Amino acid sequence: MIRSRAPLRISFCGGGTDLNEYASVHGGLVLSATIARYAYATLRRIPVDAIRVTSLDYDQITRYDIDKPLIYDGQVDLIEACLRRLCVGQEMRHGLELHLQTDAPPGSGLGSSSAVVVSVLAALATWQGLHLSDYKLARLAYDIERQDVGIAGGMQDQYAATFGGFNLIEFRGDSDVVVNPLRIDEDVVRELEYNSLLVFTGGTRLSSRIIESQVRRYTEGRPDVIAALDEMKALAIPAQKALLRGRLRELGEILHQGWVLKQVTSSAVTNTAIDRIYEQARALGAVGGKMSGAGGGGFMFLICPFDRIPAVKARLTDLGASVQTVRFEREGVRSWAGRALQRDLVVARH
Repeated sequence: MIRSRAPLRISFCGGGTDLNEYASVHGGLVLSATIARYAYATLRRIPVDAIRVTSLDYDQITRYDIDKPLIYDGQVDLIEACLRRLCVGQEMRHGLELHLQTDAPPGSGLGSSSAVVVSVLAALATWQGLHLSDYKLARLAYDIERQDVGIAGGMQDQYAATFGGFNLIEFRGDSDVVVNPLRIDEDVVRELEYNSLLVFTGGTRLSSRIIESQVRRYTEGRPDVIAALDEMKALAIPAQKALLRGRLRELGEILHQGWVLKQVTSSAVTNTAIDRIYEQARALGAVGGKMSGAGGGGFMFLICPFDRIPAVKARLTDLGASVQTVRFEREGVRSWAGRALQRDLVVARH
């Protein structure tokens, strides 16, 4: 049995500039960090000639015959693509069961779909004794999502889930990515955790639709969209400096600037409910923040002085939001040999 987990992420600045359409021309730059929420995968052999994929989040089981080609059918296409890429469906001589579980739903804005792909690939690679570097693993995950399955999106999520930690990631097109790990003082990280919130705004969305809208506006050559993306990219550097120096109020103000710019790229990144939540949080003392990921729903990240958090939490809860704490994760994807807990319990009783 093989288990794996890949962390989810928060993007501070530069999200949208990692889209290949923009990055291949102008270069992209994203400041992000992974959090202590994960996409898990468990892989084990089963005594039947089939591949069985179980989603514990949705209580869904998908079964495939081992001697038949995998066909994308809209159910678990990303997982099928992982199996195809590593040739499991064609080469295996025994059944395989894959259990999946994620600490956030798809469309949450935390990069959960990419984290699932990274986690599954890590488990499959360990199962087959393959060594994939972090860059190769992240690139493979990107190719699966964007090329094999055809989901619109950027490049940051796969690299964040693979490398983990606080990173400034440079994109010079989809074939040239550089991950720059940041050495953030532990006290700064603790302060950031103590003075920030994750707010679930009450709904998820298909990020690909928002991204398609952004790409369309960019490829149409709209000056306001291009200028907004340029400014969002430029904000990643002062945000990095503020984070390294522990200037969290300054970081919050930069996040606010980035969120205002983000709304120029597509009308779908926000709505009336999101605007109200954000405006109320700011009115009660939050410095700044942004919707995580493409926007339009899912999680909002806020930097808020600790003594204002109770008031902000109470008001946002009244508005129907779920206000949660943030914990950051230094490690990227990990895989290991699992043990059946039921068997351990039986042994312990004897």
